[in-house]
Amino acid sequence: MRDLSGANALVTGAAGGLGRYIARSLAAEGVNLALCDLPAAQIDDLVAELEPRVKVEVVAADLSDADGIELIHRRATDSLGPIDVLVNNAGLEFSGEFAEQTVAQLEAITTVNLLAVMELTRVALPEMLERRRGHVVNLASLAGKLPAPYLASYSATKHAVVGFTHSLRAELGDEPVGFTVICPGLISKVGMYGRLEQHVGDVPRELATLPPERVGDAVVEGIRHNRPEIVVARRAVRPVIGLAAVAPKLTSRLLRSERNLAFGRRMAEARRRLDGAAK
Repeated sequence: MRDLSGANALVTGAAGGLGRYIARSLAAEGVNLALCDLPAAQIDDLVAELEPRVKVEVVAADLSDADGIELIHRRATDSLGPIDVLVNNAGLEFSGEFAEQTVAQLEAITTVNLLAVMELTRVALPEMLERRRGHVVNLASLAGKLPAPYLASYSATKHAVVGFTHSLRAELGDEPVGFTVICPGLISKVGMYGRLEQHVGDVPRELATLPPERVGDAVVEGIRHNRPEIVVARRAVRPVIGLAAVAPKLTSRLLRSERNLAFGRRMAEARRRLDGAAK
């Protein structure tokens, strides 16, 4: 989809974190937006910011409600017309030792990070195929490319999103519908790391942060050029991704360095403190 002007996009998790930057990047290209987030999410300011440029509609919904997925798509199409671009951005994360996580946490993270992504794609795809126009962008993570200590459940869902996206490309490669997976590393200001960055201390050099605008730009690039995968991270981490594909045992050993494990523990502890303060 080289020309995005006038296209219609449904973006989940749009009210906060990376969703706002993705919405801004799409709006800058002239894309009309259906912004989906929880009913209590604060999104009026984003709507007011973007409406002078494009048409913006809000779809309030809970992605953990499987029965509501079709309604999300129906409300978006009723508001904007046929959906040309689906951006599956919404996600949860739970950090800490895996053995301490609860069944409820595992069910929640799997439902939002994976099942909702697959189900919303399943609902949107037939119309895209019928119209012979469309693109699906799935937000994964660097933790979907590499083992992530103290993020086992999150990493598992993001590995699955990466595999899901590439499998669809293999299955539907002859169709005029594209699929892209975006794998951000540590992003400043917003998202999983952005909420914690003031509390975790030094970051391993290869994981140095990038600004959230880079993720929005990656989404646009992925759609325009039908890129299979875009890793939004420092160049220093890319050889490690390649190593993981051919030498997983060695990669795990490298990632278990005391520096990396200490960083993971600081992340988990910061998350526990912030979650406790919010209750």
